[in-house]
Amino acid sequence: MSIEALSAEEYHADPAPSASLSSSIANILLEQSPLHAWLAHPRLNPNYKPEQDSRFDLGSAAHMMLLEKSEERIVRVEAEDWRTKAAKEARDAAQAAGKYAVLERQYADIKEMCDAARKFIATTELAGILDDGDPEHTLVWQDGEVWCRARPDIMSKDRKILLDYKSTASAAPGVFSRQIGRMGYDCQAEFYSRGIEVLTGALPAFVFLAQEITPPYACSLVSLSNSYRFVGQTKVSKAQELWSKCLKTDSWPAYNTRIHWAEPAPWDLTQAEEFA
Repeated sequence: MSIEALSAEEYHADPAPSASLSSSIANILLEQSPLHAWLAHPRLNPNYKPEQDSRFDLGSAAHMMLLEKSEERIVRVEAEDWRTKAAKEARDAAQAAGKYAVLERQYADIKEMCDAARKFIATTELAGILDDGDPEHTLVWQDGEVWCRARPDIMSKDRKILLDYKSTASAAPGVFSRQIGRMGYDCQAEFYSRGIEVLTGALPAFVFLAQEITPPYACSLVSLSNSYRFVGQTKVSKAQELWSKCLKTDSWPAYNTRIHWAEPAPWDLTQAEEFA
């Protein structure tokens, strides 16, 4: 069990002693099925291939620039879009080298976003975390019989704060809060916090830095209430239980075979009654 500065490739290949559970795999287990989780796991699926999408390149580039303060793996491509052969070849070559391809205009936007985020954080109670925190470190721990792994965006030196960076259409706290359950962020927050608690003996504060992807690139800080943390705790416990069972039995079922009866949403019923 450890906290280490591993590369992204080493982390995603799963450095744990046996196939480990991550928060993304936990969300797949809960929102889809064990079979989907098996398919997405690098240690279980022999034909596993990481996703390659320019949208992920943008997010990874922003994380690297803001959190790691580095641009060494960012490849700037002189093109208006990805439709030309030359642009596609440049993107493919960057991805093959483990780098992130971004269009020149996107690079300028990312720079502005990161500058806005740094200025915002400097005015908050988390001022300094981007300067002296530890970015992109890998956590590997055992929770009962289940090996787990996580890669927090940035941790304070004393491990009392985990900051997670999310780019979004709206960083308004109320709007962002409504995305938390739908996107599985509650599960992520609890999962990462458990890892630090097991490894250090103290439960950290988990805070989201939400930032808008369009000017003025406004930011907000959002954390989970105790009741929302309870929701995350139940999700993580359920995912760990299911993961352990599937590993022990080497059984990875998809959806069950019974007939499911679809029920209308309350507003659909209301509309139907108005039409009747």
